[in-house]
Amino acid sequence: MQNQMLCFLAIAGLFLSSSNARVAASESAPTKPQVIILKLDDVKQVKGAPVHRSWQRVADYIEANHLKASFGIICSSLEKDNAAYFNWIKTINEKGLIEFWLHGYRDRATTDKTGEFEQGTFEEQKAVFEKCERLAKEKLGFTLPAFGPHWSGTTDATERALDAVPEIKIWLYGPKTPKFYKKASFERVMALENPTFLPDFEKFKAIYERVGAREKFLVLQGHPPNWWQEERWNGFFQIVEFLKAKGCVFMTPSEYLQSITAK
Repeated sequence: MQNQMLCFLAIAGLFLSSSNARVAASESAPTKPQVIILKLDDVKQVKGAPVHRSWQRVADYIEANHLKASFGIICSSLEKDNAAYFNWIKTINEKGLIEFWLHGYRDRATTDKTGEFEQGTFEEQKAVFEKCERLAKEKLGFTLPAFGPHWSGTTDATERALDAVPEIKIWLYGPKTPKFYKKASFERVMALENPTFLPDFEKFKAIYERVGAREKFLVLQGHPPNWWQEERWNGFFQIVEFLKAKGCVFMTPSEYLQSITAK
C-alpha cells in the first residue's frame, strides 16, 4: 500500500511538473509584433513640382528605414497629363515599399457642403470608383487595391458600390461590421495626428498606450502636405521611431491582408 502511494505521488508530481512547464512555456512564448499601416492621404499634383515636398521627404524616410507605407491618391489629379507627376508615382510604386490607394475622385473644397460619398446612387458611386481605377490603369499602369474617402462620410450605396468593383479589396477606415460590403474592412482605432494635420507625439503616445497598444494592427492616418512645419515633421518622426522601438512591423494594406488570409 505504501509503495502504491509513493508511485501515485511520483506520477502526480511528474504531471504537475509537466503542466507547470507548459504554462511557463505558454506565458513566455513570444507574441506576434503589432502591425502598423501608415495611411497617408492627399497625393495630388502641385505647381512647380510633381508633388508637395513633404511627400518626397516621407518616401525617402520610408526607404532609408526599410519601412512600408501607403499613399492615397485624389484621382482627379490623374485627369490632366503630367509626366513628372505620373513618373514620380510610378517610380515610388516600383520600389515596392509604398502602396498607392484610391482616395476618391473629387478634391473637396471648403465650399463643398457634402462629401463625395455622402450622396449618389449605387450606380453613380460605382461609376466614380470605376473611373478612378481606369485612370490609374491608363496613367500609372496599375490599379488601386484599397479605398478610403477624402473628407467624406459614406452610405449604403458606397458599400454596395465598393463590393461591386473587383479591383478594390480593402476599405481603409471602413466600418467594423459592414452591412453590404463583404471584403476586408480595416477600422479606425486612432490616427497619427491629434488634432487632424498635427502629429503630436505626446498625445499620440497617451492614446496609443490607452487604446492602441493591445490591437493586433493599427491603421494610422496622416496628411504629409500639412507637415511643412518642422515641428509637425518632427512629431511624425518621433511617432514612427516610438513604434519602431516597440518592435512594430510596418506593412502596406495589401501585404497585411495577404498575411491574414494566407493562413
